[in-house]
Amino acid sequence: MCGIAGIIALNNEGADLAATARVMNDTIRHRGPDGEGYLLIGKSEVIPAFAKDTQQSVINSSIPHKPVMALESRGGLKGVLAHRRLSIIDIGATGHQPLCNSAQTLWIVYNGEIYNYIELREELMKAGHKFHTSSDTEVILAAYAEWGYECVNRFNGMWAFVIYDKNKKQLFASRDRFGVKPFYYCKDKEKFAFASEQKALLAGVADFKPNEKAIFDYWLFAAMEEEEEGMFKGIYELFPAHSLTLNLETGELKKWKYYTLPYSNKYSDTNFNLAESAEKIQSLFLDSVRLRLRSDVEVASCLSGGLDSSSIVGAIYKLTGKGLNTFTTAFDDAGIDESPWAKLASDYTHSHAHYTFPSSTELLKDMQDLIYCQDIPIWSTSTYAQFRVMRLIKENGIKVALDGQGGDELFAGYGNYYFYYLRDVLKKQGVSSFLKNANTTGQLKRYFSQLVIKKYLSNLPLGQQLAVHLKIHPELKYLNRDFLQRNIQRVKKEKDNYTLNEALHKDFDNSLLKCYLKCEDRCSMWHSVESRTPFSDDINLIEYVFSLPSSVKVVNGELKSLMRKAMRGITPDAILDRQDKKGYMTPNRQWIAEIRNEVRYLFENPALAEYLDTKSILRDYESLFNQPHKPDDGRIFKLIAFAQWVGVFEKN
Repeated sequence: MCGIAGIIALNNEGADLAATARVMNDTIRHRGPDGEGYLLIGKSEVIPAFAKDTQQSVINSSIPHKPVMALESRGGLKGVLAHRRLSIIDIGATGHQPLCNSAQTLWIVYNGEIYNYIELREELMKAGHKFHTSSDTEVILAAYAEWGYECVNRFNGMWAFVIYDKNKKQLFASRDRFGVKPFYYCKDKEKFAFASEQKALLAGVADFKPNEKAIFDYWLFAAMEEEEEGMFKGIYELFPAHSLTLNLETGELKKWKYYTLPYSNKYSDTNFNLAESAEKIQSLFLDSVRLRLRSDVEVASCLSGGLDSSSIVGAIYKLTGKGLNTFTTAFDDAGIDESPWAKLASDYTHSHAHYTFPSSTELLKDMQDLIYCQDIPIWSTSTYAQFRVMRLIKENGIKVALDGQGGDELFAGYGNYYFYYLRDVLKKQGVSSFLKNANTTGQLKRYFSQLVIKKYLSNLPLGQQLAVHLKIHPELKYLNRDFLQRNIQRVKKEKDNYTLNEALHKDFDNSLLKCYLKCEDRCSMWHSVESRTPFSDDINLIEYVFSLPSSVKVVNGELKSLMRKAMRGITPDAILDRQDKKGYMTPNRQWIAEIRNEVRYLFENPALAEYLDTKSILRDYESLFNQPHKPDDGRIFKLIAFAQWVGVFEKN
């Protein structure tokens, strides 16, 4: 796990490319404090270079990709690739990057883990490839040499990498299928630049220019980075399951989607066997965890007490016969505290439990770092709970932790999936079964309210649609009306006929899951911790679950029904039988009330007036932010997060 960055001059050689690359790389030092490396690309030569964080053992080594000079500003450069290292696999000098093939015609900077690299290495060795390291990085280079752009279809894992092909005079970049690892870039007539985080591009090549289209989507639809140009104008995301090439001589950029997740469009299947399927899922899940335990350093696990993380901890115990270090957020409020469930899972696996107890005072202290590390404004303080867990992991000297992100999107764990489940039941089983299931789950009223919104709202004129949004979500009345009117055409006609499997597929593919994975990546990497998420990137498990009919995923109103059956014998029965999903809750309203006076100054920033009606916010400040006992709607904190985001990135 690491951070990557780079810059290519598209017109003439750039004298300041090395300095720019250094600034970008320094900005993401948190992603890889164990080392750094650079590749200077000239017209006909490439030179690996070192800087202050490059380990002396690397500089003194005899490895083929040994850096031979100190990074310095110099003329005649066509480009610079940069890398920050978090040492996890092949932790000695041979694991240093940028790494090359034996002919030094292929060079790579890479962030991620290819978990099936051992099996791929064996296959490539049979094809005649020789290896000089024990890293998965070298396997990627050999796979590219053997299979070209199609190599990514062989990978099981998470990745964002750039390969410089000296013979072709081009870059080849790729990102994993579901967006576990990030990749952003800028391109104009003068340059192409890329980095693991937007802040690196802002530090090196881009100005802070908020993209009001993305900001509109953030407020109206709670959408994050659903288009290539996200919250910063001029900074683009390489979407999950996409690759690109950049011709260094012509500047031509080509992008393509290399993978589309297949899924079943069936409601039921007469050939489906529940026992066999549960057994298959357990086998695939255990194998996914087994692969994600591959590491040359200690591996721990996040543990919320929910089904997903508890199953991961249980799987590790089943595979190894040993407990491990687990890390959990705890609160005094029993209504949101899941630490007793986490303790149950930890005790069940003879693990060593660690707890962190976030408070509003600490949130206030960490607010700027929290928003800066995320790059974009967040939804709620639940991200801070995750931030604190990752900090605790780092404080215990651990670099790798598994986490359960993706289990809800894969197995249908969120409450909003009831709507699609009930609609499937209504269409396939009739009114009687629908009413029975709706009443059993207590979802009848919610179903019809969602049906009205999904089916009829999109047929209203745009102005009336916007008025409905403002009525449903009162905090939206504090948005600048001119800002709303400028972007009213972005009010979308929402498809209203998703099946459950289609809804799951939509959330898994460049949508909801990617948002959560972004938070996961930034929280973990800010603390130099690699987070591994088997539910989000194990291609064998994911494709199998999506091949199943939707009727087996929610049964008799029970969310994650199939997963619960598959995890018997791995996870404590009491956790499998839980029906009180909390979902990483924090005392959001209480914290907001407790910090409200200290964050009031944020709304005095004139730059906010472009998007927010700050006068009305300050007028209604107490009624907005001093509601500690009001049920949390997960939206009011967005005002604070957005104001902090503008303030932080203006300053930086």
